Amino acid sequence: MKKNTKILAVLSTAMFMAAVTPSFLPGPATVYAKNSGWTEENGNWYYYDSYGEPLRDTWKKSGNDWYYLDSDGVRASNMQIDEYYVGEDGKRVTMQWVSVENEDYWYEEDEQEFLYYYYGRDGKALTSTWASINGKWYYFNEDSIMETGSVTIDGYNYYLGDDGSRRTGWVLLEEETDDPEVLESWYYFDNSGKRVENEVDRKIQGDYYTFVDGQMQTGWFKLPEEAANASADAAAQTDTASASDASASDTSADAAAASVAADLPAIASYQYYDESGKRVEGWRTIEGIEGIHEDGETFKFYFKKGAPYYAAQGLEIFTIDSEKYAFNDRGEMQTGLQEIAIDENETANFYFGEDGVMKTGKQVIYDDELGETQNWFFNTSGAKKGQGCHGIKDGVLYIRGLRQDAEADMRFEPVEFEGKRYLVNTNGVVQTANSSSKSKANPDLGSGYKDFKDSNEIIWTVDTEGVVCAETEAE
Repeated sequence: MKKNTKILAVLSTAMFMAAVTPSFLPGPATVYAKNSGWTEENGNWYYYDSYGEPLRDTWKKSGNDWYYLDSDGVRASNMQIDEYYVGEDGKRVTMQWVSVENEDYWYEEDEQEFLYYYYGRDGKALTSTWASINGKWYYFNEDSIMETGSVTIDGYNYYLGDDGSRRTGWVLLEEETDDPEVLESWYYFDNSGKRVENEVDRKIQGDYYTFVDGQMQTGWFKLPEEAANASADAAAQTDTASASDASASDTSADAAAASVAADLPAIASYQYYDESGKRVEGWRTIEGIEGIHEDGETFKFYFKKGAPYYAAQGLEIFTIDSEKYAFNDRGEMQTGLQEIAIDENETANFYFGEDGVMKTGKQVIYDDELGETQNWFFNTSGAKKGQGCHGIKDGVLYIRGLRQDAEADMRFEPVEFEGKRYLVNTNGVVQTANSSSKSKANPDLGSGYKDFKDSNEIIWTVDTEGVVCAETEAE
């Protein structure tokens, strides 16, 4: 027996007009049962063979159309017969959509109210196949039902809209999650409709995105190990400026490259994507990473290809748009006075403004611990540009950038510097003798010495370089 299913609705099928005698009937609407051919009896159509017997459970072609006679010999209508379907006029449909009420709609959650089928050129329902219909792609499952929503076909994930058409590009889908803040996520489907699954930095329309199980990522993203190593290699080639060489230090790059194989800072495994999912470039003031940065605090980071600039250890200086900035091993931009290693055994002081830019020349800096302002000088040129001046410059003594001032109530004070004591005033100026001057307190020293008396009545005798040669109490 044939499988017969009554169909409740047909899409785009011409209504059959029962009052009109079909073209395949040559005679009047009512004929005797024993006549061969098509006969209407009590509103039903039958087909009698040459012996006067009605055809049953079989197809009958008339003209270019096929009709089905059921077990009672009645011509079927609005019915699915195996993989075929006959419409209201009894004709087997081709190249046509058919909708059927879903019997499970009232009993199963998320069930469709109607099921959709499509019958091809040969009249058969499309089954377990993709089909392009009117410029759109659809998939019909093993039961010939058009699929909708998220589906997995041959190992690939697709999204078929409510109308069943295959989507490409960006699609925002609801998420089943316990997180009340994550109600929906963005997914991307390529030109063939396949969902992008697990991919770091997929280029889409000029921007880069990362996906995990299809979900577009935003915020801080921890890279898979292989991708993290590649990112660290790239970081090693970043145009850095080490403290010992303010112009793209090879030493700094070599150190960064070596750190790839060694213990990297935790932040080396992360990249950052903005709220739209795009891999970021440039400056961002954002919250840090849980477990790495202080909770609830925002920090300023600089990103190149999504990866933050960071020091392999301690602090490092980087060149960004011709300016120098310092970052720690958590990627946080530094401000204020900072001590930075310039080689394995030496450090120097640097000063960075509120905008993070390295400063040079004279700077007045407030010391929170001492509760006072101090005068500093940072080299303005050369290999040591930005480092705190260490020595005498323009007659003023600086140690690691800090001007060495005598206390205001002392007038003069000696300062130890590289094994010698220099006498400075309240402005850090080194007090010197001229070649012809002589010390009254120590006349035996001869020419080239001079006396300076502080507020404690101590006489300091200095030479032409400002080095203290004698200390005498005033009489």
